[in-house]
Amino acid sequence: ASVLITDGDHQVMKNLRYNVELNGLQLADAATLKSSNATISCPQLIWGKNHAIKFVEWYGKQDVIFATDCVYIPQSVSPLFETINELLDPSGLFLFVNTCASACPMEDVLNIATEFGFVSSDDELWYHDDDREKKKHPVHVFRRRKEV
Repeated sequence: ASVLITDGDHQVMKNLRYNVELNGLQLADAATLKSSNATISCPQLIWGKNHAIKFVEWYGKQDVIFATDCVYIPQSVSPLFETINELLDPSGLFLFVNTCASACPMEDVLNIATEFGFVSSDDELWYHDDDREKKKHPVHVFRRRKEV
């Protein structure tokens, strides 16, 4: 198994790579990820369909994508789901949590997810133990809608 840690900002990417190395882990790039002992890579990922298609050429489809605190404004939700739609394996899971101050209501995220063919069930919301009773900061589990 391998892990990709991404961001769109160059400075954040430098910090991510530094933290991986600080923890004694070996970094791989796209060319060596599958052939080396390294299991972590930190590539830049710019949201949008065209960027995601190129990303898949290098890193393939993903089984699980976890996004946290990455949506600050409603206008960023569509590019996020364009990206997820291209990157996620057909049977994959997209886990989404937004704990930061955001001007984007979760209802907007759920509506746009539906437009891209993703569904999230209230039965599958995950909570950190401290947040469970308050129903605060749920992790939304998105799957592709099954065709009937």
